[in-house]
Amino acid sequence: MVLAFPGLLSALVWCMAGRGLALYLVLGVVGLAVGLWGAHGGSVVLAVVGGLLGILGFGEVTVHGLEEAAHAYGLRRYAAGVLVNSLAVAPELLLAYSIGSRGVAEGNPELVELAVLSVMVSAGFNLAVLGIVVLMGRGRLRTPSEASAIELPLLRAVVAAVSVIVLYALVEAAYLGVVPRDPLEASLTLLVFFLVYILWVVRAGREPGAGAGGLGWAPWLLGGLGGLVAAAEAMSAGVEGMVHGMGLGAAGLLIGLVGVAPEAALNLLAAARGRREEAGFGLIAATSATLLLVYAVLAILLPLPLDRYIVYTLGVLAAGLWLVQHSIASGGELDKNEAVLIILLSVSSLLLLARV
Repeated sequence: MVLAFPGLLSALVWCMAGRGLALYLVLGVVGLAVGLWGAHGGSVVLAVVGGLLGILGFGEVTVHGLEEAAHAYGLRRYAAGVLVNSLAVAPELLLAYSIGSRGVAEGNPELVELAVLSVMVSAGFNLAVLGIVVLMGRGRLRTPSEASAIELPLLRAVVAAVSVIVLYALVEAAYLGVVPRDPLEASLTLLVFFLVYILWVVRAGREPGAGAGGLGWAPWLLGGLGGLVAAAEAMSAGVEGMVHGMGLGAAGLLIGLVGVAPEAALNLLAAARGRREEAGFGLIAATSATLLLVYAVLAILLPLPLDRYIVYTLGVLAAGLWLVQHSIASGGELDKNEAVLIILLSVSSLLLLARV
């Protein structure tokens, strides 16, 4: 049942898209109730399924609050889209921290590792979805001028920073024979990159003369985040039982794919409706934000080892993002050949992860 859940989630999102925020709010409340019932009743399936539905529903409420805030403060469409996609990784951050903190409290380091691994699997799958978005239509994804000015410097910084972390882990393991912890300085650097990026997007994308908007977005944003926290707690209670007996790589792959299924469905639906650039560069922004915000915060708050699983996924994401930024910088677009390479890189790396 759990293995079929990504497809069910995608189908549910497809049916609900365009039918209003109320349905997502209802889905979040119902999912949260089911998840809490399963967590307290000892049902792994109900805790995981209900928690995911709650995250999906309240995640959309949170995104709506972010969109309203961007509109209230006069951000242009592209800048607003980048901001929303960058901060829409909040559900993944809350879920991963909930799983990781449970692992710390129970003295189970595998749960800590699983929390981060599942998030990075989601980011890798986002790159595969990006390749599919490029192949839709005429097989080309042109780069808006705003994207070149904003995304290229960030992508280069992300690739460089992540490469430094990977090299640090390899050197420490080779010369000291130990599994090093993620260095605090590196994680803080990633987080600073993210904050500078967000400020850059807001300043560059604001309409001239736009004033401060109202606070009508605040209840949606705060309410959505509150629901996300509760839903993440419910799901994390069932994760340990769901992955019992599985390898760490396979468990991270399963949870990551289940968690990213709704986001992938929404972006594919947007691309099918003619918003391919918005969907494509939203996926790039979300992947960058996963490394700069989610990974960095988790590495700061949790005792994160740089072992073979984490180093492998970091290296794959750095390679994928390098390929994306090189294609944009050299040709001003992503074409079908590059899309196929991105898909092959992402899918093959995820399949290899399940074996280790």
